Parts: sequence; structure tokens; C-alpha cells
Amino acid sequence: MSDDLSEFDGQLLDGLDFCARTYALFESVRAQEGGVERIRIRAGIVEKRLLEELLPICRYVQTYYRLGRYISVKWVNGSQSYDAELHQSGEYVRQGFTPPVTYLEATCAMHPNEHWIGKLLNAGKPAFAPEGISKEKGRNVKSEPIVFSGNEHILKFAPIVQSLIEKKSGIAYPEHTSLVVKCHLNTLYTPSDWQELTSTVERAVRSTPFKEVLLFDGVTERAVPLALQRS
Repeated sequence: MSDDLSEFDGQLLDGLDFCARTYALFESVRAQEGGVERIRIRAGIVEKRLLEELLPICRYVQTYYRLGRYISVKWVNGSQSYDAELHQSGEYVRQGFTPPVTYLEATCAMHPNEHWIGKLLNAGKPAFAPEGISKEKGRNVKSEPIVFSGNEHILKFAPIVQSLIEKKSGIAYPEHTSLVVKCHLNTLYTPSDWQELTSTVERAVRSTPFKEVLLFDGVTERAVPLALQRS
């Protein structure tokens, strides 16, 4: 398979086929010499689109594709406000639970230092939580272990997710647009940590224009639709 985006761009694909092709592209890039290193830092347009758009779209499809709700994906590599057009069919559509055509925006929530982690790993250096990364003028980037107390890690990360959703909510999207948020968490989260994070975000975000907001952990891929009021 070719390591480019042409087989996705503007092509209407069954959602499960879209996922299979995305995974095949990921494995193809990963298997190349230096592929892992390029993926870590999103070195090129293929790696960037793959990690920030195609894979999050896959997670959305895997969450909502079901009996009675069959989803086809048309991903568009352009400057439009959304990332994909979704064509849906089945009993859920016939009964009016979801429109036949919707749109999807994919985005990533992460600490501002997150981008240094891949660079440190590529340089053969250790990388810990992004809060422990520092770069002083004239010195190399340094990552040191840090300790979170209680739910401190959740209280530090929840505002990042909240701010991102609120920022996206201020952008003009087509009607029936959903948002999928890939979280680059600041440490390992237990199931109860993940539940507390999502609950904290739900309480903080007052309303959103999105039809659905799906939050997922980029490592474990556990996902949860947020219960948010629509504006």
C-alpha cells in the first residue's frame, strides 16, 4: 500500500473499511526505517494527518457504528472547518435518531510540553510526565520525574480539555457536526481516574453546539461520549 493519503482524500468509504485502511497505513509507516521516530514527532503530513485526524475518526466510527447505524466516511484533506463528512444509513436514521449526513471534527488535547516527549525519546533520552519537562535558555531540554498527589493530575489536565472544547465551540461548523477529542494524558489513568476526568469536564463545559463530543484516551483508546447540553 502506498504511504500517502490519496486513497482517503475525498473518497466515501464504509466506516469499517476506513478503519482497516487507516490501520494498514499506520503499520506501513511504522515498518519503514525511521518510521517509529517519525510517528513520535509527526514528522510529515502523512504522520500528522494519520495521528491527529484519521485515527481519531476511527475511534469515533468504532464507538457509534452498530446495527441500524451504518457509517461511511469521506475524509477531506483541505482547509474546511471539519475533517470528515459522515453518511449514515439504517434504522437509526429512518427513525430520526441521527441525520443521514453529519460532519466530524477531530482534535487533540495535550499539555504544551507534550511535543518534547517524542523528541526526547528519539534522542535516546528518558521522558516522563510533560509537567516535568523544562527548557532553560541556552540549555538542553530536560525531563524529570514528578509526583502527583491525590487527583492532582486530573485537576491539571481537565482544564486543558475544557479549554479545547470551548475553543472549538466558538468556530462555525456545519449543522450536525460532532467533535472527537484524543487525549494525550499527563500520566497513566486508572478507570476511576478516567471517570473523574470526564465528569470534571462535563461539569466545567456549560454547553456546546456539537451533536456529540467523544473523549478518548490515546493510549488505551477507552472512550466516553460526554453528556453536555447543546447550545
